Amino acid sequence: MLLLQAFCLLSANALPSASADRRASDLDLPKLPFDTGIPDALRLNELYGAPANDFACKSKRNPVVLLHGLSANREVDLNMLQWELNRRGYCAFSQTYGAHGAVSWIGGLRSMADSAKDIAAFIREVKDKTGARKVDLVGHSEGGVQALYVPMAQAGISGIVEHVVALGPAVHGARYFGFTDLWYIGGEATRKIAKLVVDTLGCPACEDMATDGAIYKAFKSAKKIVQDGNKATVIMSRSDTLVAPDVSKIEEKGVNNVYVQDICPDDKVGHAGLMWDKSVWRLIFNALEENKDEVFKCEKGLEV
Repeated sequence: MLLLQAFCLLSANALPSASADRRASDLDLPKLPFDTGIPDALRLNELYGAPANDFACKSKRNPVVLLHGLSANREVDLNMLQWELNRRGYCAFSQTYGAHGAVSWIGGLRSMADSAKDIAAFIREVKDKTGARKVDLVGHSEGGVQALYVPMAQAGISGIVEHVVALGPAVHGARYFGFTDLWYIGGEATRKIAKLVVDTLGCPACEDMATDGAIYKAFKSAKKIVQDGNKATVIMSRSDTLVAPDVSKIEEKGVNNVYVQDICPDDKVGHAGLMWDKSVWRLIFNALEENKDEVFKCEKGLEV
């Protein structure tokens, strides 16, 4: 499978908020030959855990919906950024999408078109419950692809989204190999489980993002990837060996394509590291607030 090795160090998202129910297709899946619970090596790691979604939160800024990467979940991918957004007065929200019911803590594996429907419903829920006029999206890896794809493909979503920030999205056909690198914080134990889950249950999302996959074709045939009224920023690293910048860059009028190294030349952050790197966070806040403030000093992010 095309994406199987590359994402092994990076991914991990939270237990799905409303998707713990087993879908009909899960009933036909084979029984997994291992414990499907969250490994202690992951659950007890200091980088594990996202804040609860607080729909009573009030802010002068748009609420922000965070979208994790392939094979990840809300508890490990962009979870630290969610804490920081809340600390800075934002109302930030996340959910785990695209998980097989048998292993609900490994998300982003199901068909991306199906996940897009779930994400769109969550965006509407955030808007309705917070009373906001617009919602901002920030996504990493597959989540970055979804941040662009959902407003394009789901009716009514582009009109309620203002800022879209995509970190290392595989827009023009994923050409990396493997995907368990996203399980960096859980170590070898979580990487092995992620690989077993994909080998046993499959990864339609992997095929969707590959060259000639469904999402690749949808972007290629679209009149515009970024919809009118959406302010998109694509953040890339020249040191990303999993999703090369040319796979992420969107050559459309008004799209802000930015390299981490343009702001922080010594930061050789890799694909997984985009989720934690303060140099990247600076660019995210710049995109959301439409400024160039030095929110954080440059740092040298994880080169994975």
